[in-house]
Amino acid sequence: MKRTLLVDGNSLLKTGFHGIKNMYNGETHIGGLFHFLKTLAFHIESNLITKTVVFWDGENNASFRRKIYPDYKENRRNSNKSQEELDSFYGQKLRVQEYLEELYVRQGEFIGCEADDMIAEYCNLTNEKIIILTLDRDLLQLISENVSVHIMSINKLFKKGDLVPLNGCFIIPENVRLVKALCGDSSDNIHGISLVGVKSLLKIAPDIKNKKVDLDYILENINKKDKINKRESNIINGVTKKGTLGLPVIEKNLKIIKMGGEFLTDKAKEGVLGLSKESLDPEGRDWKNALNLMMSDGILNILPKESDSWVDFIKPFLRLSRIEKDFYKKNKTKNNEI
Repeated sequence: MKRTLLVDGNSLLKTGFHGIKNMYNGETHIGGLFHFLKTLAFHIESNLITKTVVFWDGENNASFRRKIYPDYKENRRNSNKSQEELDSFYGQKLRVQEYLEELYVRQGEFIGCEADDMIAEYCNLTNEKIIILTLDRDLLQLISENVSVHIMSINKLFKKGDLVPLNGCFIIPENVRLVKALCGDSSDNIHGISLVGVKSLLKIAPDIKNKKVDLDYILENINKKDKINKRESNIINGVTKKGTLGLPVIEKNLKIIKMGGEFLTDKAKEGVLGLSKESLDPEGRDWKNALNLMMSDGILNILPKESDSWVDFIKPFLRLSRIEKDFYKKNKTKNNEI
């Protein structure tokens, strides 16, 4: 069985870009670039990965969800990033993409689509053993027998049978979507029910921690009570900070927090399918090209001074390259026989 690493590209790049602010090659910031490659190499090696796919958020990636929920990620539009900072980030992104092409790492990016949905679609298409690398805890809802999620901010891998963290509490992955729909998600500007957090929700329905439940179960738990408090009343009436919107607000949240094909264009669906099945043509790809990029970007100057430090840095990608080349040859032989 293939051991596949699916990477939330923007998430990983942002981690290094904002976390390593003082790493420069001359006047060019390379913190995001260096951290991206180093982290990718580490996970490929430590998890014995045989296939790697990086998904990037496409242009206008929130468009599908904004048709349903106009406030979705509206808070991110008003960020105070300077043009210089934006140019540096996208410059490093383009450079990372150059490296990945040489190092046999597959990539997907489609206009109007989010990386999360491409990752979910990929998971639904294959029986590969998958590890997802991300900062986004929404992706915890994808955990299954074959899918695990590594949350970079806490450097922890979560798999089937684990309880996963949400706002200081731990629940089963199957309830992540419901809990976020009720409690909201400030990072995506999704308004939850007023006064309701994960801790208070666990008091209303303790089974959320260990048993898969739905909205009807929550409502039944509340209606059984002789006395309904303000939080519980807010859930029944769909009260958010924007006013009383009724239960449809929770149903709408459930819809936009769900991930996968309905938020992808036909072109993106075809692209993800291709990434799951197609072999990579080695024509034009060469680790020596990546080494030249490392020299140009000053990465070799950052590595320890031992003469073979660059070999250790690039070794996981060399193993991945050999696997992908073999896969390409087998596919080509099979197609020729047909």
